[in-house]
Formats: sequence, C-alpha cells, structure tokens
Amino acid sequence: MNPKITMGNDEFILYIRKWHPSCEIITRDLGKMIWKWLKKRGAVKSPNKPKHSYWDKSGKVNKDMLPEHATQFEFDRSLLIELYNHLDELGQK
Repeated sequence: MNPKITMGNDEFILYIRKWHPSCEIITRDLGKMIWKWLKKRGAVKSPNKPKHSYWDKSGKVNKDMLPEHATQFEFDRSLLIELYNHLDELGQK
C-alpha cells in the first residue's frame, strides 16, 4: 500500500497555468475536471474547508487564472505521475 498525500487543486491549476500559458479552460472548469479524474482513482476531498490560496493575498494574481480558495484532496501518491500527465493533457486544450 502506498502512502497518501494531500494536495490542493490550486497546486494543480498553478502547474497548468505555468507550463501551458495558452490553456483557455477557465479555473472553475479545470477544478471540476481535476476532481473528476482524481475521484475516479479513489481520491477523497478533505473534510476541512477549502484553504485560502497563498497567492491570493498578494493582489497580483488574476482571479480568473488561479483559484481564490482551494479544495484539498487526499489520494495515493503513486498517482502523481499519471496525474501530472493528465494535467499536461488538460493544459493543451
């Protein structure tokens, strides 16, 4: 059994925005697509409230590009390579 990891959708969306700047999918839809992918692979949402994104406090980030709040997901860390491949696929849309 692989250990679990907890990460937020803000981290995944930041990855897409950084490495695929031409991606036109809006943040809300990216969040839904990422959750759908993770859920199919056994992830669960953290029972805690979504966390305030670190960069939101700077006032320098376009809210349409990165989320203001981030849902945290707990999942098997062995999924990370497959997950980031999926993020790259999303980023190319």
